[in-house]
Amino acid sequence: MTINRRRNEIIKIIAEIIIGIALTIAVGFIIDYIITAFLPHYISYEKLINEGVRAIIVFVIGFMIASSFIKYIELRIKTTKASLYGIALIVRIVIYVILIAIVLTIFHVSVTGILAGSAIGGVVLGLAVQTIATNLLSGLFVSSTSTLKYGDVLTVNSWVWSVNTTGKIIEVKTLFSKMLTKDGNIISMPNSALLGSSAIVEYKDNDGYYNYPIDITLNADVPLDLVISRALKTIDNTRFYISSKNGSTNTIHVIIRFRDVTEINDMIDNINRIIDRAYWDVKNNMVLFGSYATAISDDYYKILVSLPADVSPGRIIEGAGGLGIELYLVSKNGSTNVYMAKFRSSRGMEFDISDVNTRIDDLYQKLKKENN
Repeated sequence: MTINRRRNEIIKIIAEIIIGIALTIAVGFIIDYIITAFLPHYISYEKLINEGVRAIIVFVIGFMIASSFIKYIELRIKTTKASLYGIALIVRIVIYVILIAIVLTIFHVSVTGILAGSAIGGVVLGLAVQTIATNLLSGLFVSSTSTLKYGDVLTVNSWVWSVNTTGKIIEVKTLFSKMLTKDGNIISMPNSALLGSSAIVEYKDNDGYYNYPIDITLNADVPLDLVISRALKTIDNTRFYISSKNGSTNTIHVIIRFRDVTEINDMIDNINRIIDRAYWDVKNNMVLFGSYATAISDDYYKILVSLPADVSPGRIIEGAGGLGIELYLVSKNGSTNVYMAKFRSSRGMEFDISDVNTRIDDLYQKLKKENN
């Protein structure tokens, strides 16, 4: 099917060329006959009229050939119209230059003389339009090589401007490309800066989501794994990694998932608030309850409980087990026994610590009465 279409386009181009040549010759004879037979008083303008009509025919046929040739290229390289834009522009420019040369020849204007006479002017003009030409060529490469495509989500790191720009490409044109930034603004970026003066980070589409990395730095005065554990309880679709630790600060590398670039700022704000709240929760608990406020991996907490040694540790530990409290004997100093109680916090550490201490004290009082 595609081969037949390509063949048809080639035949169409050849036919248009033949028709153009035939029309040009035929029109010359027709104009000569009409002026000689019916309009003899216009015979002095015959040459000018003939040349003008031929020039019009050349332009019309040239436009038709350009369109057919571009369709043939599209079928040949099997690309999208967005990628074809740069190639199409080059083809049109070449064909239009050829058409202008043919028209000038029809009017007996020396193309060679024009080219020779315009050499110095061309150099001056080239210097004047250097920036535009650079952007034009960059735009052709950007569109034809699919470096940038509509809908791409990326970050542009350019040494032309100091701020990294993250957003979604919404338009790719010859001189400028437009991006919808994460701030909701639309910026136009010169293609020359994108192609020659920038490093581009493209975000991969994973089932409609994109991954965006941020780094969050915290003071190293609290256990980092506890901060991450608390943060994960209140957020989904986010991955946390410990990026670095230098003694005074810890850095968390966070990967957030988003669908639209305009969501990024809100998600960054939310992540920072969650991490900050988790950090201060852990820090406040450690100030209140000391190092025993540290959580282990399964979210159990541990505290030390001191009791008089007049009740045997075995009975205390056994009774605590009946209450659902894991109790371990840590030390004995003659008059006092120190136990470590391990429990899972459900309402808040301060409430649970008070509850555990109260229940163990009640257990001790009960066992002490039984001894008496």
